[in-house]
Order: sequence, then C-alpha cells, then structure tokens
Amino acid sequence: MIEVLALAGMVTKVAGSISSAIKAGKDVNSIMPAFGKLAKLESEINLAETGRHKGPLGRLTSSEEEGFAIAQAKMAHKKALTELRSMCRLQLEPGTWDMVVSEQAAARKRHKLALEEQAEKRDRLFWFISVGFFIVLFAVGTGGLIWGAAILANSQK
Repeated sequence: MIEVLALAGMVTKVAGSISSAIKAGKDVNSIMPAFGKLAKLESEINLAETGRHKGPLGRLTSSEEEGFAIAQAKMAHKKALTELRSMCRLQLEPGTWDMVVSEQAAARKRHKLALEEQAEKRDRLFWFISVGFFIVLFAVGTGGLIWGAAILANSQK
C-alpha cells in the first residue's frame, strides 16, 4: 500500500541523500541503489495518480488532500531530478546521467509492473469475495423465503 501523504517527503529525503553522496565524492556504483529508490518512488507517484494504489472500496473515498499530496510529490520529484541532473553533469564523469536515466527507467518499469500486479491481485480477490458474498446472501435469502413459505403453508392448514 502506497502512503500518498508521505511521498513528497520520501522523494526529498532520497534526493538529499544522493546529493550529499555526490558532494562527498562517493563512487557512482554506491549511489545507484538510491537512484533506484527514486525511480520506485516515481512509479508509486504515477500509480497513485491513476488511483490504483487503493482497493476498490478505497477508491470511493478519495480526498482532495490526497490529490494535493500527489501533486506535491510530483513537483518534488521533478525538482529533485532537475537538481540531480545538473549535479551529476557537473561533478561526475560524462555520460553518468544518461546511465542513471536508463537504469531508472528499467527500475521504474519493474516496480510499476509489480505494483500493477499487486493491484490486479487485490482487485481480483475483492471480486471473488464479493461474488461469494452475494452467492451466500442469495442462498440464505432463498432458503429464508422457502422456510417462510413452508411455515406460512403449515400455519394455514
């Protein structure tokens, strides 16, 4: 489950740690997992924007606060990427940013597919539970009607 209200803070925190690592002169290989986290957060932002981060019943209770939180997270992510792009191009080897972008795209795609698969499983489970509930409700209602009709027929004899 994606915590929409905390996305912007997480983006800022991850981007700050990457920025600090670049300023400290850390190796690109040690920074790449943090870029992966940033890509995961972007895929979570995109999934939250489509509304698939909630279950079927949760989608009915979407709030303006969540909408603003998603917009805030998108703006924070865009700002973070702009700052990190300029920092990578200035302080790291040439071509590093292009490598980061391609790796982020791959990580984002993997995470998006995993999140969509989770959402699909959740929706399918909800559908099966709903169908099962209505079948039981129909059976109980039908049984109740038959039982009530039998009692009524016996009482009129």
